[in-house]
Amino acid sequence: MSIGVAKANLMDAAKQLRLKWDRLRPMWDDDVARQFEEKYVRALEPGLMAAVKGLDHVADLVAAVRRDCGDDGVWAG
Repeated sequence: MSIGVAKANLMDAAKQLRLKWDRLRPMWDDDVARQFEEKYVRALEPGLMAAVKGLDHVADLVAAVRRDCGDDGVWAG
């Protein structure tokens, strides 16, 4: 799997989680739902953004290695 595909999959999974949570949330309106949202749903967002930035950084590093070493088609990036 390429880094770009991994990033796209991660972003899609985050989007799907948010869409499903947004559909569920109006039906689940109590203190437990608020705690769940704060502890799990919202808590994931900073880590997801950091992972996306990390994947971008790794993609940049791989591109630099390919440039420096010459890409002969061996890398599956």
